[in-house]
Amino acid sequence: MEKATFTWELEAYEHKSNIWLKWTTNSPFRAQQGQIRVYKGDTFPDNPEQHTEKWCWDNDHKQGWDTGIKWGTGWHCAYIAQSSPNGPYVRFISLITTKDMGPDVAK
Repeated sequence: MEKATFTWELEAYEHKSNIWLKWTTNSPFRAQQGQIRVYKGDTFPDNPEQHTEKWCWDNDHKQGWDTGIKWGTGWHCAYIAQSSPNGPYVRFISLITTKDMGPDVAK
């Protein structure tokens, strides 16, 4: 039996007073219908497709994505993808912006 392991990473940072997100993988394929999401509110929604402030496909913005959202702490961001085969979306990477990632310019 052969086995392979791949990683996906999601990073948030402040640039020009906005939230920027950057994602990488060492996988030779993309996540099934992968999306990057920034959520409204103070929690991650049960359904990762709901309560979204902004989103983009994971094959866009290879050098980093300016979400257009003013930087602040407490933003809930995620990398989501469809579960196989063509199932509902699931959140597989989550992060919450903190003061260690950049100055709190918006809140």
